[in-house]
Amino acid sequence: MEYLQQFWNGLVTWFIDNRGWVEVLKVVLFAVLGLIAVKVALRIMRKANEKKAISKKSSKLARSFLYNTLRVVLYFLYFIMLFGLLGLELSNLVTIISALGLALSLAMQKVASNFASGMILVANRSFEEGDYISGAGAEGTVVDIAIFSTKLLTPDNKIAVVPNASLADNTVTNFSAKETRRVDLNFSVAYGTEVELVRKTLEEILDAHELIRHDDGYSIRLKEHGESAIKFVCRFWVNRADYWTCYFDVTEQAYKRFGEVGIVIPYNKLDVNLISKQ
Repeated sequence: MEYLQQFWNGLVTWFIDNRGWVEVLKVVLFAVLGLIAVKVALRIMRKANEKKAISKKSSKLARSFLYNTLRVVLYFLYFIMLFGLLGLELSNLVTIISALGLALSLAMQKVASNFASGMILVANRSFEEGDYISGAGAEGTVVDIAIFSTKLLTPDNKIAVVPNASLADNTVTNFSAKETRRVDLNFSVAYGTEVELVRKTLEEILDAHELIRHDDGYSIRLKEHGESAIKFVCRFWVNRADYWTCYFDVTEQAYKRFGEVGIVIPYNKLDVNLISKQ
């Protein structure tokens, strides 16, 4: 109790007699005003991005990356200045960080690698926000690229966070880069089926589908002599947004039409012979 009383008396003396309240007020004002200044700066930057006030040559993804980088820098400077105002020695902070040794060093290398990779991705314009991409074991629509990672919205409505270094170091497939895509379908039919019958049946299906780009032509060829079937490949072009619709429609219609014209689709069969002992 005596120790607590002495501590309280010392605190009161510092706060009132030594005008400690002035220092507290300075810290509080800086903390509040500094945070407001950071928020205002970020809001201005965000509105500038929304209005495309930055160079129109820069992509939406580049502006997003720049905004995320600026946010980290501003908050970093804010906390550094706040620590200084509190009287904390930054050299001591550096000493503590250095004492963490190799583990922190390796972690910082990964952080630096992800940051540099993010800059490379933006500079190369490999993809834009809203593009559907596949890379580094993930697949989805790009919703945001931060300074260390890229967020993808998967087809089943999940968010996949992929480190920028992983995307930069691996092959990235951008399915949204072009307005048109080619659909490749494979069909297996029984041996003895006339090639022209298969080709004519598939052409009729493609000709009747309004979403297929008929002017770009089709390719329907015998691809392979399989062990139990001959295999055809059917290729045609569609608009990017119609890819899966045409893929499933043609697959379903081919199954139906093959049955109508007598084209047999082979499948594995198992004959079981029962031998009775009498």
